Amino acid sequence: MNRDTIYHFEKGSKETTFSYDDSLPALPLPTLSQTLKRYYESLRPFGTAEELRNSKDIIEDFRTGIGGKLHAILEEKAKHEKNWVAKWWEDYAYLSLRMPLIPYCVMVQPLMFETVGLETKPENFLRGAAICCTINVRFWKLIRTEKLRPVMSADKKIIFSSDQYRRLFNTVRVPGTEMDKIVCHFKTEKEGWCPSHVLVIYKGRIFKVESFHDDGEELSAQDFLLVFQQIQHRVDTEDTNQQPVTLLTHDDRSTWAQNRKHLMELSENNKNALRDIETATSLFSLDTNCPSDYSDLAVKTLIGDLRCRWADKSCATVFFPNGKSGCLGEHCCYDGTISMAVSLYAMLTLVEDGIPDWTIPARKVVTPVEVVFDVDSKLSDEISRMKTVADKMQNTVTVSVDQFSGYGKDYMKSRKIHPDAWTQTAMLLAYHRLHGSFAPTYETAMMRQFYQGRTETCRSCSMEAVHFIEAMNNPKESSNTKASLFKTAANRQSELMNEARKGNGFDRHLFALWCIAYEQGLPVPELYDDPLYSKSGGGGNFILSTSTLGFTINCGFVAPMCLDGYGSFYSILTDTLWSMITAYKDSEVTSCRKLQAAFFEAMEDIRYILEEDATAKL
Repeated sequence: MNRDTIYHFEKGSKETTFSYDDSLPALPLPTLSQTLKRYYESLRPFGTAEELRNSKDIIEDFRTGIGGKLHAILEEKAKHEKNWVAKWWEDYAYLSLRMPLIPYCVMVQPLMFETVGLETKPENFLRGAAICCTINVRFWKLIRTEKLRPVMSADKKIIFSSDQYRRLFNTVRVPGTEMDKIVCHFKTEKEGWCPSHVLVIYKGRIFKVESFHDDGEELSAQDFLLVFQQIQHRVDTEDTNQQPVTLLTHDDRSTWAQNRKHLMELSENNKNALRDIETATSLFSLDTNCPSDYSDLAVKTLIGDLRCRWADKSCATVFFPNGKSGCLGEHCCYDGTISMAVSLYAMLTLVEDGIPDWTIPARKVVTPVEVVFDVDSKLSDEISRMKTVADKMQNTVTVSVDQFSGYGKDYMKSRKIHPDAWTQTAMLLAYHRLHGSFAPTYETAMMRQFYQGRTETCRSCSMEAVHFIEAMNNPKESSNTKASLFKTAANRQSELMNEARKGNGFDRHLFALWCIAYEQGLPVPELYDDPLYSKSGGGGNFILSTSTLGFTINCGFVAPMCLDGYGSFYSILTDTLWSMITAYKDSEVTSCRKLQAAFFEAMEDIRYILEEDATAKL
């Protein structure tokens, strides 16, 4: 694995980053009967016989009544739009949400750069930031020149959309009183000029830094280091009365929209300041905390020194005084696969290029330009209020990051079971053991092989999983039976995931039908008010929100979907697995550390029953 084989085109290739996007196949639209059949099957683990009979009647009424009419409208829409759900998903799943982006909506990655040579020590506070700046600019340039290779199969029969890369840089989520909007200032070289400056925030003070010298050469790590040193010196030695306007971005979206509007109305200077912030390629945050371990790093990346976060920016990298680092991604702009691609690129760059020679002086002194807002008494009061809110945010989300070292993907594959299906089934078992119930579970199914594709829901808690969990909790059942039921459950999970990736999921379809009813002012169909709809996870009520992060060391997470739920994310390596579990501190039900312990125990128990079964057959 190296950068060339993953990120660069072969020499002489005439392909470009976005050359395949317009020709990708349209997002499939299942028939209404197919969707409702799959939906009913997903209800079975969560309903009594009477509840299921009632749901079956509701589903049939929906199919023959309003559902059929809504589907006919959707079919017509699908004839003219290659992705019939994209705009609705962006608007109603993301942009309509009114809660603060941090900690509820953003994607987070604690970066493990020490594994590739960048030591965790105070000397690397600013040096690490400088290195990441150079890597960031290089990746931005790859996309801008359209030389970033799209993900594709060797025979090019499957090509993933690169469309989300357009909103990785130079992009902002602008708050609105009722609905936000995404504003992207990025352009490829063919499309024209776009801003190339980065943003640096330290203790609430904001600086604009040009990424290129006057002759067009990008700043080196040594150049960026000198910039960061200037910023640190100025902020730590100057006595100013500047207030951290950055805190306003962590409010609920409607209130922040009002304050942003007031900022712009207050002065032309504020309009220019906002433009500098919102058009910047990316954000680099110098935090004041010193995280102790990976779990603490995960939390502090999400809700550390909130003075140095501008929540609306599409991507941000956070650096800590002890040399640790992490990054944030605004989920509406792009999905986690994009974040993982960037972090893997950074890891490979450190491996292949090594650490810069810091004895080499900066080529030229680049002076950071401070971005200063005019603030009146109203905004001053709002900032004071947000200081209290920001303090309370420190106690919202808890994260447990740990390594399961019992085995990894090689062992799972040796048992002819897909590693992701294996891990999902183990997590369902762990949840049931801890809470005594079956968890409605969301797993991300990637849909980027379709035009502007994003994700579909794979509902992992199948009846096959239920049968396996019941057997595991029955001491009278033999290892042979348990092993057999585990294989059946894991294989069913693989089938569900494969079907979802082919466009045969049902959650986005049901969501689109709801959107049609909503936009046409129709009453909400009974299907969506059925208690089993929400009990099975519908409407964003999944107790377990999960995703596999692939087969590299890079990890990431988001907050749980609901108060008494969990986020569960994992990276599966050759002989180990990294697990990240999130929960809300206000929940009186959940504990991410207890679930992680139960998950690791479940992983060991599954190996035990498989090996007992194999021994019994000898």
